Amino acid sequence: MKKRNRVLLDIVVLVVYVVAACPALTGVPLHEYLGLGAFLVMTAHVAVGADGLITRRRPLNIALNTGLLAALVLTAVSGVMVSGDFLPALGLYAAGYHFWDPLHALAAKALLALLIVHIVLRVPAVALALRGRRAPEPAKPAALADEAEGAESM
Repeated sequence: MKKRNRVLLDIVVLVVYVVAACPALTGVPLHEYLGLGAFLVMTAHVAVGADGLITRRRPLNIALNTGLLAALVLTAVSGVMVSGDFLPALGLYAAGYHFWDPLHALAAKALLALLIVHIVLRVPAVALALRGRRAPEPAKPAALADEAEGAESM
């Protein structure tokens, strides 16, 4: 997928999340269905960017992405478990509301905080992609750079 198209997907992900994250704006039933849609769109976002997760071994990015994925899954699972519209529409009921509801609130707040950090870290690369330029490659640590130079001279 082209970089510009990936950025447009990222923008769609952000818009869907922002709308889904405001149950006061949409009402609870629509919040539940939009939340499930946001989960699917964010999962597509992660799948599209998975190649970068493997090739870029930056501890901060790995920790951030792991936290985002955990918060996303916890938010989605707990949201389904406290559902007042989605589960009943399937003829199901989940016990443990007093466990799932606080977990949903906490996971949603963690997801929001981690998404803000993720967006702030990605703004420079997004701006370059929208202008049609590539982001500069990050500098290699000195030890890796010395090994690369030694391998080239052989």
